[in-house]
Amino acid sequence: MKAVPAGDDESPADRMAVHVVWEIGLLLLCCGVLFALTRSSAGPFADGSWSGFADALAPVLMLACAMAVSLRVGAVNLAVGPIALLAAWMFVDASSSGSAMALAVGLGAAAFTGIVLATVTAWLRAPGWAASGAVGGAIGLWAGGAGDPGAFSLAALPGTGVLAALAGAAGISLFLGLVGAFAGIRSRLAPIRDTPAGERHGRGGLVFLGVLLSSALAGAAGVVAAWTSVPDAGAAGLPDPILLTVLALGAALLGGTSLMGRRGGVCGTVFAATLVLGLMWLAEARGWSFDPSWIALSAIVAGFLVTRLVEAMNQVDEVEAASTSRAGSVDDLRDEDPRDTGSYERYDDDLADLGSGGDPWTNTGGIRTTGGIPKQQPADPFGASGAFDDLRDGYGTRFDTDRRYNR
Repeated sequence: MKAVPAGDDESPADRMAVHVVWEIGLLLLCCGVLFALTRSSAGPFADGSWSGFADALAPVLMLACAMAVSLRVGAVNLAVGPIALLAAWMFVDASSSGSAMALAVGLGAAAFTGIVLATVTAWLRAPGWAASGAVGGAIGLWAGGAGDPGAFSLAALPGTGVLAALAGAAGISLFLGLVGAFAGIRSRLAPIRDTPAGERHGRGGLVFLGVLLSSALAGAAGVVAAWTSVPDAGAAGLPDPILLTVLALGAALLGGTSLMGRRGGVCGTVFAATLVLGLMWLAEARGWSFDPSWIALSAIVAGFLVTRLVEAMNQVDEVEAASTSRAGSVDDLRDEDPRDTGSYERYDDDLADLGSGGDPWTNTGGIRTTGGIPKQQPADPFGASGAFDDLRDGYGTRFDTDRRYNR
């Protein structure tokens, strides 16, 4: 398939009103769940209060943002959980060398994995779910044979560091949401969405950057998750890769990011991640009779419905689209001109005869036309008398003869 040049996308602009309304609803739900959570006398919120909630929310928000970025570029990254596990394992194992070295090792492992995944997805044009599934499976096989990392040698991340990580995750999510709201950015993502998997769409660079950024955010989430969990007797607190992937996908879809790519909101990922985690904590605090992990899975199902809503609200009426695309077209003016332009063709022929020196009112058959009605050419009433021969044949001769009177 031929690549579509930048700026040649003729698809109509997305409607952001549906995202605004949905995000307002998510905000109200978040406030209600958090208020109910503060009224609970048991559960994780009662033990850790707001600091514990921030410890858990920061990595979840980073992973949700990572998933949303990959969805926007049409290459869903199902390996965000395994990449977070890899980064956390490397970070914990290198913690004896200091925090700077541990961060470099953990984030470097995530970045290297992201480069591999982005290369397979962008340049080999493998579907995102297949490439990320293979990478996630490879990390899982490695983790099963690698055993436990070394003892965690660093102190738990202080509260200011947790707040900084949470603020950074929220800021990145909002910034990327604002950038993705511009019509120019969405138009550049349109060929990725409209091109069948495996065919060239001319946006390989955007896919590469999106998948790489997604993997880097997943690695940062793993590092924060390991650093905020207080080790017990030197044991490492490693995240659950499957649960993290389900959480990230559910929060991204529930926040309004479309499974089809390109479309998404601004604040929806932040609100959805807070809502899903708050519901899971509320279920544990109230002692509900099911595993709170089912809430994360339910968020994915609800996200399918949100995707359907976003796509349905962005459908443009065919008549409206046709009239908009043809607005100001000269062809429309020609097609809708009520005048009969064919009736003027005879005048064009008359003017052509006049320009060539002929008489437009006569023809070889002695017939003249006036207003399109043929009439017989009458005889010259003065032809026999010759009274007007001088006027017809030669003013010049008469005037040359009379010039002697002017001398």
